[in-house]
Amino acid sequence: MDSFLEASKACLDNLVRYKIVRVVLGNPTCDLDSAVCALVYAFHRYNDVKDKGEDIAVIPLLNIPEKEFRLKTEVLYHFEKHSIPLELLTFRDQLSLEVLSSEKKLEIILVDHHTLSEESRGLANSVVEIIDHRPQDPAWLWPQKEIKIKIVGSCSTLIAKILIDKKSKILDPRICSFLRGPILVDTVNFSVEANRATPDDVEVIKKLEEIGFITSDREMEYKELLFAKTDISRLTPGELLIRDLKVANGIPISGLPILVESFVKLDGAFEALTEFTTEYSCSVTVVMGLDLRNDTVTRDIAIFSPTNNNLRSTIIESLKSNTEPSLNLMEEQMISTRNKYDLVLFKQGNVKASRKQILPIIRSISINCNSF
Repeated sequence: MDSFLEASKACLDNLVRYKIVRVVLGNPTCDLDSAVCALVYAFHRYNDVKDKGEDIAVIPLLNIPEKEFRLKTEVLYHFEKHSIPLELLTFRDQLSLEVLSSEKKLEIILVDHHTLSEESRGLANSVVEIIDHRPQDPAWLWPQKEIKIKIVGSCSTLIAKILIDKKSKILDPRICSFLRGPILVDTVNFSVEANRATPDDVEVIKKLEEIGFITSDREMEYKELLFAKTDISRLTPGELLIRDLKVANGIPISGLPILVESFVKLDGAFEALTEFTTEYSCSVTVVMGLDLRNDTVTRDIAIFSPTNNNLRSTIIESLKSNTEPSLNLMEEQMISTRNKYDLVLFKQGNVKASRKQILPIIRSISINCNSF
């Protein structure tokens, strides 16, 4: 892995010499699953290129600005645990995909996502392959592309299965352990209550443990990663809001490693929400909270707006009335400052419904983001 990362970083200074620049691009949240998938699959494709003697640059790209990497506490922990040289990582603001695309030399492999943001839609023609574990968005069917989309707990499961099936020589103990981490996190350590694991996840993690001679306790590793993920002691409320962010229909949807109920009690939380919502030029922000302590899953969800407006009401009604799945929202609570309602908070009874299920609901809302 280290020599590959050195080679990929060295490519950045001399991209003109390559006929093709093949970028493995993780999703814009750069969570643990996405980051591991980008590095491991790029490493795999790099070895293919080397074996064939092709003059192709292969670069794993973490899909965030470099300055935001410190916010990904569990990614930092897992990378450092596996001795990944952080100075050899490449971030979205260090490589101009748009220029490479205009030069007709860019190939993009999407991992852990299959939709492009509004600002990245121009890169669609450069996409050649997609590997994702989400339900396929009908607006992004990717005809004539190489697609592997299958609903499993973790995208790392799909990447690992490809490597296992190909008997890839990169599957040493370090890489096997590197892949095991996000599978444990995304399946909540195969929790029955969370119900995220599939038979593929079960089979693949057993194979990784067998191939990599991994005997360390799953529960202990999961708890260490969970602690790293929920260690927000050095993060401000504003940093927490951008730490795990997706945007649907122009509406920011922030995922927190704590409950929203706890977040709003932090000093400066409402000020951060107001600034954040304004920055995204939207009248509403959706915030999803998650607590995985004590081997149980607890979720809540809030809709924040500095003013009472039509969009907030529409989102609330859509979330409450959705049946596939039903979110089972309970105990509506208004939390206000400055003598007006700012935030509507719900406990989410259906803890199996994650942001993957929330995003299509928000996308289905046909209303202007700035509508009041």
